[in-house]
Formats: sequence, C-alpha cells, structure tokens
Amino acid sequence: MNNSVRPEKRTPDQTYSMVKSFVIRGNLLSHQTLEGLAESKNLEEMVVKLRGTVYTDSVSKLSQPYDIQQMERAFKEHLANIHQALLKVAPKGALLSAYYLKHIAGDLKTLLKGKAQKIPDEELSKHIDMYMEELVGRRDLIARALSAEDLDQTVKALEDTEFGSEAEAALAIYKETGRLQIFDVYIDKAFYRRVVDAYLSQNKNEERVKDIVAVDVDGYNVLAVLRGRLWELDPAQIRSLLITPAFDVTEGDLRKMIDAESISEAVKILNGTPYRSIVPEGDVDEIAIAKLEDGFRLLSYHRAFDPFLWDIHQVSIAIGAVKLSELEVRNLSAIAFGVQQHLSVKEIMSQLVFPK
Repeated sequence: MNNSVRPEKRTPDQTYSMVKSFVIRGNLLSHQTLEGLAESKNLEEMVVKLRGTVYTDSVSKLSQPYDIQQMERAFKEHLANIHQALLKVAPKGALLSAYYLKHIAGDLKTLLKGKAQKIPDEELSKHIDMYMEELVGRRDLIARALSAEDLDQTVKALEDTEFGSEAEAALAIYKETGRLQIFDVYIDKAFYRRVVDAYLSQNKNEERVKDIVAVDVDGYNVLAVLRGRLWELDPAQIRSLLITPAFDVTEGDLRKMIDAESISEAVKILNGTPYRSIVPEGDVDEIAIAKLEDGFRLLSYHRAFDPFLWDIHQVSIAIGAVKLSELEVRNLSAIAFGVQQHLSVKEIMSQLVFPK
C-alpha cells in the first residue's frame, strides 16, 4: 500500500511556493481582528464577522444553531486547505507531506480511543472529519478503521499503514494498563517518526528546518518519557516510545530521565538543555506536564516565524506558514469557546498565543 500523502497535482516551484507562503502569513488575522471576534455576543455574531475574512468559505458551510464542534471543524478544514495547497507547489515536499500526517493522526487518536470505549460507530463518526483525508486521497484509511468490528480489528485495519506497528504496540500496553492516553502517544510517535525520516532524507542541512523539527521531536520524546513515568510504565516500555536520532535533548539525556529516581529529578535534566526556560517548578504531575507541553508548542510557533526573516528560499517557509496557520486555528477555537461561555474579552484574549 502506498502510504504517502498525495495532493491531487504537484508542480514544484520554489518562487511560487515562497510567494504563497508569504500570502498565507499576510492573511493571518490581526490582533485587532481577533479581539473583535472575542467581542462577539454569541457564535452567530462571530460567524458573521468571520465571513469578512479568509475563513468565509469554511464558515459559510455551517448551519445554525452553531456549536463549538462544527466551528472547530471549519477551522481545521481551512488549515488542511492551506497545507494541501502548499503541498502542490513546494519543492522537496517530503517533510511538508510528513507534517500533513498530523491531521490524519488526530482522527486516528479519536477513533482508537472511541473504539476502546466501545462508542457506537454512528456516534464516533460525528467526532471524525474525513475532509483532511479526502484532500490527499487517504479517506479509505479512516473508513476501514471506523467500520471495523472492535478495537482489535481497528488496529488490524491499520497494519499496512505508517501507523500500523505503533497502533499494535499501543494496543498491547492498553490491554495491560487500561490507559487510553497511550494511543495518543504511539500515534504521535508514528507521525514524528515520519517527520524525522523526511527531514533526514531531504532537509538535514537546512538550519531553520532543523530548528523546527528539533523542538517538535524533542518535545515529543520528553513528554513521552514523563508521561510514561507518571503512568508507571516499565523502563523498556518507555524506551519503546522514543524517536531517534534525538536532537537537543540527547539520547543520553532521555536515558537519564528514564532512570532518574523521580519524575521531578527527571525534569531537572532539562535544565542542561536549550529548554531550561520552560521547565516547570515544583511537583511534576499531569498539569505540570501539560504546561511543559504548552511550552514546547509555543517554542515551535516561535521558530515557525523565523524562516520568514532568514530562509525565504527554503522549505522551512512553507512549514512555517502551516504552523502559524495552525496557531491561528487554535486561537480561533479558544475564542469560540470563550464566546459560547460568555467570558469577558479580557479573559478570552488572555488565552490566546502570539508567537512574536
């Protein structure tokens, strides 16, 4: 089976890719526009305002009464359209294709956890949007997995895909521990494994590309170790989660984190890495790990901005455009939630992230 992400047509053109990436960045909503959206009295008013932006096509498909789930779906479809459009024109697109798998991975996480909880397929399908898969000819992947009789058959349906071996490993640990979150970690492992492979095959001499990939993979490895320890997985199981080669958190650092006397001691090892500024203080629990995850994510968005200053002729600029669009989608989802919950503008805006 050909597991690659396949845009409908590819005509690589570095100049056009660069221009398109700058257009995407230029179309990102301003702070003022986001604040205006946060001032909406309800979701209906927010949708009306979004019709005056680049999100007009996405939100025009929505039907009343609006809710958070369908608005988030519209935002994600807009992001997928941006990513797919760049895939058509970006030269050396293996890494950009690998990053597209993140959209598919999100649906697979929902699917596997839903099957584990024995959620009926009709209900589960409401939380899965195959639009991202349809854009790149991968709809059959989710459709086969969704139609499987149970969790075991769902995992079997994935065996010939890039997620197969990791889904199988996750199933084994799930049966042993009962932890649903293990599916998130292993599906992320499959995704980042493909990112690293693509980086090593085409882009390892491009410094800004390395900066972006490094923070993503380092973040995955660190969080996998910490969550593995929090869930009391044995050292061999935690090591099985790791992706190599490592970057700024070395394989030696990761081994020390696995072998440290406590999770708090494991976290302290990060003080000897470029990530010392985001190391949480105090006891390390699920909340502290989530804050560390936010720290890695923010660093990734910061680095996504840099190619527009320094690397306008590299693939990093297309990846940067996708990541900054992803951040915007996260901000819009936060605004929609705040508007629905009738939070104040100040409360909503405090939840948003601005990379530069």
